[in-house]
Parts: sequence; structure tokens; C-alpha cells
Amino acid sequence: MTATTRITPEPDSQPGDINRQGQFTDGPSHHRRSLAGAVTGSTLEVFDFTIYNTFAPFFAASFFAAGNATTAFLQSLIVLAVGFIARPLGSLFFGHLSDTRGRRISLYATSATALTGTLLIAISPGHNLLGIGAAIVLIVARVLQGFAHGGEQPAAGAYVSEVAKPSNRGRWSSVVYMSILGGGVLGSLLGAVLSSWLGVPTLKAWAWRLPFFVGAIGSISALVMIHRMPETRVFTREKEKVRAQHSGPGLAAQMWAARRSALQIIGLTLGLTIAFQNWAAIGSYHIAILKANASHVLWIAVAVQLVAIPVVGLWGRISDRIGRKPVVLIGFIGLAVTTYPFMRFLDGSAARMALTMGVSYFFLAAPLSVTPALMAELVPTRIRTLGVGFPYALATAIFGGTVPMLQSWTYTAFSHTAFGIYVTAALVVSIVVTLTIPETLGLDLGDDEAVERLNRITPSATGAGAPVAGGPRTLD
Repeated sequence: MTATTRITPEPDSQPGDINRQGQFTDGPSHHRRSLAGAVTGSTLEVFDFTIYNTFAPFFAASFFAAGNATTAFLQSLIVLAVGFIARPLGSLFFGHLSDTRGRRISLYATSATALTGTLLIAISPGHNLLGIGAAIVLIVARVLQGFAHGGEQPAAGAYVSEVAKPSNRGRWSSVVYMSILGGGVLGSLLGAVLSSWLGVPTLKAWAWRLPFFVGAIGSISALVMIHRMPETRVFTREKEKVRAQHSGPGLAAQMWAARRSALQIIGLTLGLTIAFQNWAAIGSYHIAILKANASHVLWIAVAVQLVAIPVVGLWGRISDRIGRKPVVLIGFIGLAVTTYPFMRFLDGSAARMALTMGVSYFFLAAPLSVTPALMAELVPTRIRTLGVGFPYALATAIFGGTVPMLQSWTYTAFSHTAFGIYVTAALVVSIVVTLTIPETLGLDLGDDEAVERLNRITPSATGAGAPVAGGPRTLD
């Protein structure tokens, strides 16, 4: 099957999920509960990243005994990158858990682990009491968060994609990144409110802890929601077969068989994560490096991300009509053309930041809206979370986690345009990789044979690849 082949959509089946007692459930209330529980962890993941990035200029001196504020800030960004390194390990652990025990159980475990890391940051004594121990606590907290986040988003993407109809999977996939942007809005909004209300001196003294306590409360709420949500029927129908295939050498063979899809996921993630993290970190870059007004910067970030949320949903609906590849290519090409001149254009002024962020988020919204669905459509059910999660986490750890640090370092070591070249080069790679991916619009995720055939995955010898018994039960 060629890369341009369009899959004929399967007839949409009736909506349905499976509750914790193994009973099928139907109705809008169950669907809303499923979506809310699945994406809340994604919201909190980006909320955690945003508040760390936003408040790093304020709390850095509390953890590091640096000679100046800029050095302490850069050290805090190095710790942020260390947290990303733990993501691949988390994707392996939680991906295996998701593919053998269920999407819901994995989401619950990732939220509980992230909660522990967030609380550690909130309650940790500073350098004045613990000395080097304060930095160690911060590193441990970020490693826990990174470990959890490595498994959270792939499980959420698998969950939402499996309960969506083939004809509206793009629309429901967009909910994942709408929630992610929502986490960014909440984090930036909290930063804007606290900086306007309390001021910089109070934030540096103690108030930087407040957003981490808010994040911990959000994680507790997520645990309650996930506990009540049902499991997907696609997974439940396949779970016994999947568990048998995940034992022994069979799992490694299946991951190897899907290596082409894994490389494509890495290629997609490369440009997307670098571009996304570049603009997500642009606020702290303005505050710490360009010495812009903190309150103005944070309010601009809130406004831009708030507008971007419905744009993500719009691109998701468009992908259900014209396909995943055109939407992804529009976004990547738009970003590749604009990023370098935009980075040259930035000078610390609020107006220029608002303009460049607004246009960039319009283009970012396109690939963000469909990547959860597109990546889920590249691998079969039995390794869907692990097969997506590990290459995604690996690329995010290597390229995404280092963005804030490199962004600030390249400015001080070279110029304000250097990082724009790096982002553009990554986007060009992702454009080339996107051209190699088959169009997956209308693919039935319950039919592993169709997924393997389209993505050139050799079926395993253990009987994998059979369609899900009874067909998929899906989300309106």
C-alpha cells in the first residue's frame, strides 16, 4: 500500500466504554467522564512545566548558590532538562503497564507519581537550610515528574483515539492538546496574577511555592477522575492476547517490527517539540534574558495560548475532512518559514512578542491537533502506548527538554538569532519525515491487520493482528 492511499472509513459503531467492573457503558455522561479523566493528566503535565519555567527566575536563587541571577536561572533550566531525561524510562514502565493492564491504570499511576514530584518542590527547604541538598531535592522532584510524564501523554492519546470514531478521531485527538494548552494557560495565568498582585520581591521570597501547591491539588483531583473513568473497549477485547505477547522475547520482536513507525514518531516529535517548547519558554526568556516586564510578558502568554485552544480544535476537525498529513505539513511549513525571522524580530517589547507568538501558535496548532491520533494510527493495539510512548519520550527528552537552556545559552554565547536556525533545521527534518508517513484518515484502530498493513509492520507469529472482536465501541 502506498503512502498516498486513503483508508475507507469503517461504519461508525455505537458509542461505548467499559467500566471498572467490566461492564459496557454508553451515554454522553460516560463520554465526558472518559475525556475529562484522560486529558486532565496532560493538562497538569504542561501546567507543571509552565509553572517551573515561569517561576524559575524567581525560585532559582532559593535552590542554587550562584554568583548572579542569570547563572542560577541557567542552573534551574539544566535541572528541567534532567527531568526530561527520565521520560524514556517512564515511557517504558508506564507504556508496558498501559498495554498490559489498561490505559486507565497507567494514567492513575502517572498522576500519582507526578503528584509526588510536585509536592517535593512545593515543600522543599531552600539552599540556606539544606545547602547542596536543596538542589538534589529539586533534581529528584523533576526526575519523578519526568518519569511520570513519559508515560502520561501516550496513554492519554491511546485512550482518546481508541474511544473515538474513525470519522471524528481528529476532532477528539485535538482535545489532548487543547488540554495541554489549557495547562499552559493556567500556569501562565497564575504567573501573571501572582506577579501583578504580589510583585517580584514576594515571589522570590516565598510565593513561588504557591503554584506548586496548586499543581498538587490538581493532581489529587485527577486521581479521583481517573479512578471513576472506564477502560476502552478496544483494549479490553485484546487484553488477554496482549498480556501473552508482552511476556518473554515477544515484546522486543514486536517493537522491532514497528521500528519504521518508531523512527517516524521520532521524526515528527523532533520539530514539534522543539518548536512548541521554544514558544512555551519564550516568556521566561523575555523575563530573564531580555529583561522584559514580567507581568506584561505573562499576560501576553495567557492571551495567546487562550486564543490557540479553539484553533487546535478547528485543525482537528479539518483533519477529519482532508486528512492528517496535509494538516501536519501546513503547520510545519508555516513554522519553518517564520521562526527564524520571528526570533530576529524579538527585542523584549510586548507588541513584538504578542505578534510572533500569535502567528506561531496558529501554525503550531495544526500538528498539535492531530499528532495523538496520527501516532496512535501508526502502531497496533498490543503495543500502542509503548510503541508511541518510548520514541516520543526519547525525542522529547533529547530535544524538547533542552530547549529553554539552549534558548538562553545561545543568546548569551552567540546571538538572538542562533536558536531560530536550530528550530528551523529541526522543522525541515520533520517535514521530510511527514512525507514518508501514509495517510491514516479513517483507519479502524480495532483492526490490527489493517494498521500493520498500512504501516508496513510485519505481523507477529503469535496471532496478533486480528481485528478486535465485536468491532470498536466508540465515542460520538
